Amino acid sequence: MLIIDILEKKYADNIILKNINLTIDNFGIYGIVGKNGQGKTTLFKCLTGLENYLGKTLFENDKLSLQDVAWCPTEPQIYDDLTANEFYDFYKNLLDLKNEKFTKLFDVPNDKLIKEFSTGMKKKTYLNAVLQKKHSIYIFDEPFNGLDLESNYVLMNYIREISKTSIIFISSHILELLFKDCISIFLIKNKSIIEFEKQQFAAIENELFN
Repeated sequence: MLIIDILEKKYADNIILKNINLTIDNFGIYGIVGKNGQGKTTLFKCLTGLENYLGKTLFENDKLSLQDVAWCPTEPQIYDDLTANEFYDFYKNLLDLKNEKFTKLFDVPNDKLIKEFSTGMKKKTYLNAVLQKKHSIYIFDEPFNGLDLESNYVLMNYIREISKTSIIFISSHILELLFKDCISIFLIKNKSIIEFEKQQFAAIENELFN
């Protein structure tokens, strides 16, 4: 279903990822972990086409592009001089949506300028905008950063629901959040990737820190 084949990704002469070969056959939640600087976000940007790399990523035998993916970065870019409603409309055009109504995941002030929002409110606004459209693949890069406890609960329940019909990638520094729901967890270390299935999760911390 989803084939990831990254032969090499580097910045100048610094190789970040090498020989990353993954095949995802089933819908569900898949974790991505690794120490800072190991290439988690770089991997996500390669998948979405935001970064060039040597290799290919295919979904249903076609090249995967940003239009095919709901991309939720750790610190989303958002236009401060728009209201939340204006940002939703802006994103609706980006996603090529017409007049479809959508149920917002989070409640935020609709007519208040985004620059007046807290960091958490800005992230909620971004998630509301991106999640207007149903996707086959979702990438959440540290999605719980900046959100309060209740918002994390709401978001995780939403992720569980969409994982029934989509492939979900989540990176998080909190391993316990991933252990409960992930089918597999992929550890990025020393430019390569190691897959751990459910029954192997207990070994992740040892591999990560030793």
